[in-house]
Amino acid sequence: MLCSSVSRFLLLGLSCLSLFIQLGHTALIPIRNRQYDWEDNDDTPAPSASMPTSSAARSTATPSPSVTPKSSIKSGNTEVIIPYYMYPSDGAWAPLEQLVTEHSSVRFTVIVNPSSGPGSSSLPDENYRKAVTKLASHSNVLLIGYVSTSWGDRPISDVERDIKTYAGWPSVSGDSSFAVRGIFLDEGAAEYNGNKVSYYTQLNSLIKGSEGLGPNHYVVMNPGTVPDAAYLNIPDSSVIFESPHAQFQERVSTGAFEQIKNVDKGRLASMVTHVPEGTDLSQLVSQQRDISGHIYLTKLDTYLAYCPSWSEMARLIGSS
Repeated sequence: MLCSSVSRFLLLGLSCLSLFIQLGHTALIPIRNRQYDWEDNDDTPAPSASMPTSSAARSTATPSPSVTPKSSIKSGNTEVIIPYYMYPSDGAWAPLEQLVTEHSSVRFTVIVNPSSGPGSSSLPDENYRKAVTKLASHSNVLLIGYVSTSWGDRPISDVERDIKTYAGWPSVSGDSSFAVRGIFLDEGAAEYNGNKVSYYTQLNSLIKGSEGLGPNHYVVMNPGTVPDAAYLNIPDSSVIFESPHAQFQERVSTGAFEQIKNVDKGRLASMVTHVPEGTDLSQLVSQQRDISGHIYLTKLDTYLAYCPSWSEMARLIGSS
């Protein structure tokens, strides 16, 4: 009797542990405070409120004339970029579906993330297959897949494997509509390093040449801060800010974004998190549009939930 009870207890404990491990891959993905991320990464120097320096040879990371010059992008061309890492259980993606439907004049780039990347299988589960196909059917939505690069320190073969897994979704599933049309390269390098420039250039080339990621082959790099100019010409878009609202206001007040004022805003994105209740969203959206053509804001502390403020963000973008 005692042995039987102990056995049942051990089996229950192992089942709970297994469930916890699975959830760890898909549930608890906190918003990173870029200030502290840099401080915790011993291999990556912390950026100041101004643009980070790159090397002794590059005393400033201010974009050089080789960077695509600023275009005549109008405020109405602003698009929304949303990291949406919520698992698509029944109805979980319905609010996002409603958002893109109600704001059909606004373009949305939505980042999907089945398991801190595409996962170890060639395809995600059936819930993802249904949700991705349905969301991708909206003409104003571009879906791209999440891939971590660990600031250029992750083995490139591992990153390439993730990219190829996403690219294989249409062919492996036998459904051409089950696809992402680009890749979000998270944890991008910011400080100049020739080897890392080559690293991201190689990844960009793979994405651009992957048939399963077409026709857009869209590439977003996310250093979370303004990177050295050498990185800005590689992807289609670079996330130049990903931190809480307080840090954003600090950098705006110190003129930290003046150094990228001549860069095409259509190739820049900003993500402002932890927006306090009562914040004037029209002012915040205006501030973000001043520096980037793709914007994201949230009052939440996670990418795993829908933020009701997105409706107001989309309304503000679509109405001007």
